[in-house]
Amino acid sequence: MTNSYQGFLWMYHTWKQIEQLDPDKTIFVIPTGAIEQHGPHLPVDTDIFNANKIAEFVGKKDDVKNVIVMPPIWWGTSPHHKGYPGTLSLRLETFYYLLKDLIESVKIHGFYRFLIINGHGGNAGILTAATSQINYDLGLSIPSFSYWQSIQKVLVAIGESPIGGMGHACEMETSLALFLRPELVNKKEIKADLPEPGIAWSCIDFRASGFLGIPLDFKRDSKEGVMGDPTFATAEKGKIIFDAACEAASVVITDLAKLKREKFATDRF
Repeated sequence: MTNSYQGFLWMYHTWKQIEQLDPDKTIFVIPTGAIEQHGPHLPVDTDIFNANKIAEFVGKKDDVKNVIVMPPIWWGTSPHHKGYPGTLSLRLETFYYLLKDLIESVKIHGFYRFLIINGHGGNAGILTAATSQINYDLGLSIPSFSYWQSIQKVLVAIGESPIGGMGHACEMETSLALFLRPELVNKKEIKADLPEPGIAWSCIDFRASGFLGIPLDFKRDSKEGVMGDPTFATAEKGKIIFDAACEAASVVITDLAKLKREKFATDRF
């Protein structure tokens, strides 16, 4: 069950309502993603839409308490997609300072519980570095995760494409789009593109990525911005993926709520 009142959204509060929130209970969820090309069949806001949708769904669940969903950080680090129109990419330092400034704006009023839910693969390593630096600069430990990391077993179970089929604008992301907003999927343009990884250790797949990172250039490394096989995508799979991601995020938030202040805040700051 969910609440219809959207009191979990930061943007709908007055400053007095935010001031009255309990800093020892309230957790601020920050969706991060990207505005970047997703092949010829998916909209450019795919990554941030998915992360924000998961955050909002969890925020309005009756059994998840004291959640405030922050306005999403729409843009991410997407230099590997800039070869295609539609991509809006931030520099690494811009992304860091944007995230730090937003968190600091909340911290100065006594709040210290945050969670970042990420929807863009290109942000994952950046978030590890950024949250580590924020811990040093602001004295706050900020948990973060990319939603697909929490549901790998589900992706393995329902995936029908070969390894490499869940990379970008792929079986997973297209399934989510077919479930969440099918009217925005250009079905006539759905086609597979499984580029050779070069060597086996560098395969890109949400289920089992290779351990060797080789920077991508999607204009160079793909035909039309796709890495994977979206022809296997279905709305039914999208529902399974979305439900599993929302459940995982709910469990994470519930578990984080059990931790005391000293696990997040460093008193010397």
